[in-house]
Amino acid sequence: MQICYWSPFLTHIATIDAVKNSAISIKKYLIGEEKLDIKILNSCGEWNFFKNNDENIDIYDIQKINIHKILPKKGFILSRFSFFIILLFNIFPLLRFIKKEKPDFIIIHLLTILPLILSPYISKKTKIILRISGLPKIHFLRKFFWKFFSKYVFLITTPTNLTKQLLINHNVFNSTKIKLLRDPIIDCKKINYLKKKNITIIPTNENFYLSIGRLTGQKNFEFLINTFAKNYKLFNIKKLIIIGDGEEFNNLKKNIYKNRAENNIFLIGFKKNVYNYINKSSALISTALYEDPGFALIEACFMKKKIITSLVNNGPKEMKENYDMCYFFQSNNENDLIKKIILSENDNNTKNKIKNAFYYSKNFTLFNHYKTLISFIK
Repeated sequence: MQICYWSPFLTHIATIDAVKNSAISIKKYLIGEEKLDIKILNSCGEWNFFKNNDENIDIYDIQKINIHKILPKKGFILSRFSFFIILLFNIFPLLRFIKKEKPDFIIIHLLTILPLILSPYISKKTKIILRISGLPKIHFLRKFFWKFFSKYVFLITTPTNLTKQLLINHNVFNSTKIKLLRDPIIDCKKINYLKKKNITIIPTNENFYLSIGRLTGQKNFEFLINTFAKNYKLFNIKKLIIIGDGEEFNNLKKNIYKNRAENNIFLIGFKKNVYNYINKSSALISTALYEDPGFALIEACFMKKKIITSLVNNGPKEMKENYDMCYFFQSNNENDLIKKIILSENDNNTKNKIKNAFYYSKNFTLFNHYKTLISFIK
């Protein structure tokens, strides 16, 4: 059996870890499949960093030209231009690969427009699994596009039940094709190893709150910085570290200095290992405008940390529906965020929330992902 993953990207986002972990989970747990072949398709050199992986996942170059290093990666217009170039460069290479290899399944994330356009041909040789990553905006064009090509798609998977129901309500795909497939976020052995690694450079020796994510409008860091900068004197913990990189880095840095909060709020860029920071933090704060499900949230659940998060679609809302596990505040409500931070510092129910969150995180292990995915394709 051959399973391929299609997931072109420009910068590192959580979906990339989901693709890696999904491939790793099948390779690790699918026993007895003598000719099991797992490939991640390298569309433009974006997966070169993972070629020498320890899990023997094949990074397959469907074209030899490495244009990833020269493509613009920041800014809405330039990033869309880069994705258009990737699309054009890969039309015929992807067709040739399908014709030559005839994989049993191709799981498509990110830039799914190309394999969907080619799906009338691809589906003759290969079953297409459309993996919904994050919360989709179902506008007219996307709905029309998905509906037009839906008959060529074998399966559609969603990371949360609420997103599954969203697709069913919009009647885009045949509801029997839509399945819940939790993201493979929790690699227990890896997290327990990396969380113990020393942090070589940390901007404060005091207790701190932590926030993690791409520095984009969706993560709403400007709101977090403004709120924390104006009100940190009300909190027992007066330091905030933000991990991430993105197009808003410089603006957020200026905002910290504008609020004269450079001694309390620290923007430290992208970190390959975030688990040691989570482990050392007092709590994770998320002010995102939407999450589905929210990788940092799930990782903090597993690592038994307090979580203060905006109550938004779809991950946090599903968390609230399942368990009492977080300190939820109304999105963009400064007073409610302040209230929940203070409550988290003085709440006698914290241990129960942490326990509930830990149990919830078990839904997102690599093994659980593997079991569910294999049940769909075996």
